[in-house]
Amino acid sequence: MTISKVLFSRRRPATANNAHEHPHEHAHPGGVSRRDVLAALLAGATLASTWTGSAAAAALKAAGAAATARPALSAGETAILAAAAQVIIPATDTPGAKEAGVPQFIGALVAGWMTDDEAALFRAGLASLDDSARQRWQRGFADCTPEQGAELMQALRAASPYGGRTFSLADRVLDPKAPFYLRLRDLAVLGYFTSEAGSNQELRYLPVPGKFESNVDIKTWPYQVVI
Repeated sequence: MTISKVLFSRRRPATANNAHEHPHEHAHPGGVSRRDVLAALLAGATLASTWTGSAAAAALKAAGAAATARPALSAGETAILAAAAQVIIPATDTPGAKEAGVPQFIGALVAGWMTDDEAALFRAGLASLDDSARQRWQRGFADCTPEQGAELMQALRAASPYGGRTFSLADRVLDPKAPFYLRLRDLAVLGYFTSEAGSNQELRYLPVPGKFESNVDIKTWPYQVVI
């Protein structure tokens, strides 16, 4: 499988506004901003194959914006989040979002990394998704079939216009104007491909690129050793 496993993904063209500053890009007292940590995680997703979702979340929390503790997602919110993440990245011949610990990863970010406004908007998005399921299917989103969940997520995507200022995942995650659907999808992708399951089973992890030959003829080493 490849990254095309992720449902509803789309790339938008870069524009002149790609370099805009985000007012919510808080820096850690040590000088590391949330964008710095996101960029490092994205760059290292194919290298740090032993990272778990909780380890990645801990790294982000170290550069978190929350100065005080925030209540964790409730059991009901976590169930909605888990079902939505599984619709975005379903289990196939490789683990899905739930198996990779994506709900726990996002839950840790809501509790300790997002700003208060971001966390409130995210929770409101989960509640709205659940309300939509109850109105359409007379059941909560967590109790919907995968097909029903996918239909609702498709509708949510269609109702989530975005200015397309950037196709950088890190920028979108930090953009306070990004719709809930894009925030959810991007965090699911981030959590999945920085998890041990995502990086080892969905991606092909190559710890040492190239071939190493320890004992070769000096005259021929340029042709035998790949650096």
